[in-house]
Amino acid sequence: MRIWTTVGFLALFAAQAMAQSTDSGDWRITLLKPQGCSACTLVEESLKRKGNLQRVALSDGRGAEVTAAVERRQGSSLTEEEWQQVLTLPYFDKPQWQLQASERAAQVLLKHDGRVVAAGNIADSADLRSVTFPDDLTLPLGSGSVESVRAGYSSFFSGLFLRSWNLDWFYRLARDPALAASRRMDAWMAQRSPAAVAPLQPVNVILMSTGNGAVDNPIFNAIRSEEIQQLLTTEFGVMPAQLRVFHGSGEQRGFNAVEQTRGALRFVRRDVPGAQPFRLQSLADVFEQARRQAPTRNLFVLIGHGGPDGAPMWGQPAALGPEELLALHRHGNSDDVLVSGNCFGGVLAQAMSCGFFGARPDTVATGCQADAAEVAQSKDYLHVFFSVLSKARRHQVDADGNGQVSFDEAHWYATQYGDERNITYSTVDALAEAYFEQHPDALPAELPLTEARQLAAGAPAAERAALQTLSAGLDASYPIPMRDLAAQGARWTERPQGPRPMLGQLARRLLYTQRFGKGTASLARAQDCGSRALDSFLTQ
Repeated sequence: MRIWTTVGFLALFAAQAMAQSTDSGDWRITLLKPQGCSACTLVEESLKRKGNLQRVALSDGRGAEVTAAVERRQGSSLTEEEWQQVLTLPYFDKPQWQLQASERAAQVLLKHDGRVVAAGNIADSADLRSVTFPDDLTLPLGSGSVESVRAGYSSFFSGLFLRSWNLDWFYRLARDPALAASRRMDAWMAQRSPAAVAPLQPVNVILMSTGNGAVDNPIFNAIRSEEIQQLLTTEFGVMPAQLRVFHGSGEQRGFNAVEQTRGALRFVRRDVPGAQPFRLQSLADVFEQARRQAPTRNLFVLIGHGGPDGAPMWGQPAALGPEELLALHRHGNSDDVLVSGNCFGGVLAQAMSCGFFGARPDTVATGCQADAAEVAQSKDYLHVFFSVLSKARRHQVDADGNGQVSFDEAHWYATQYGDERNITYSTVDALAEAYFEQHPDALPAELPLTEARQLAAGAPAAERAALQTLSAGLDASYPIPMRDLAAQGARWTERPQGPRPMLGQLARRLLYTQRFGKGTASLARAQDCGSRALDSFLTQ
């Protein structure tokens, strides 16, 4: 629930007073256009089609209309005056705005007589949670090639955004800021009708294959899902009643996956027994059951593709993003741990009790192969994380020698011995990232390895072992680069010379946990969550 400040009430009162008076004066739409903003291209195309390149008519849908000049600004930066004005908007979420800016989103300011009266991402203007893809895209029947179906997705997305995105939304917000609450997940949860599903157990495992449809569902997803399911049932005694499996199209007919054979991609039918499609409604049903049967402990595993906006869901253009997942987690009031092999998986790092990821919010991860032979040889994050949990191999992961394997230990083992291109991430790393964003002077451009080792002396054994592996062969004076980790990762992947960029990620973490974040409640909760042994977590 949003806490309304005095400033927020004043802003709301001012907006309502404006709504009750005439909407005369100077109205301006400012389009923020960072380099590489693909959504900005669609916005411009929409304006062009409507003949609104310089001026646009805005309507609140209730009879009020104004005409606004359209201004364009390269980049996502705001002036200090604009910052102060958007911060007074009662619905404005600064961290979310900053995340969108880092993802090169198409952000919008609406100004009235020089003052910002509404702001947001153009994607906020359309609620796509109930929109679905046509069946011929999600379940092609073999008449089209993989390339033609991909082109169909691109065409559908473009058409959907051109039809759905609108600048009227910001005028409506200016007249009634409370409308922003209608787009929040708690409002959606309150309006939905939960399905009748089997009750959860005190401890549950939810395996979720991510992908919009067959073309986005490589056979990797099915293979990893079955592999993890088998390991958890045989090694940890997880029972069928404790499992929820989301993969592909469930019981629908048609090709539901893509496979590579002899260098070519083709559509195939690749089912996982007992699975249902991964959709927002079905995932919400899980959290509804968790709420009704609280307390529960739940291990969630994301398998497959991911994007900067979150995890794609079957047949749905809107991804499962951090805001949606956090709202579901809070609704369920459950103890939820997330393990993800998705690209950009770290975007969900603060959406559950704690989480462990194969990639930062701004980097890709390895995996998602469509060739079964490549899947078998893969050292992707999920494979390494779970494969070493067998009783025969747990001693390799048990860094502190207590006879059990924690989430942290499995994470750091996968970091050390998984694919070297990955820059892994966790909730603790997200807390460190947030701290250094707020205190940029606290993050040095470089940290001597000898200082990192001193910091590691107070860290858990798994982190000390990871630092030793990642820094093997380096001189103690080696300067660890601490900034631009995503750019470091891209360069290292193209030309893997020198230490892995993961070393900088770990050094950041140590600097935060041992110096700046030590003793904070949020860090203590994340560390306590990750230090639990999987044996005890999965035991009913």
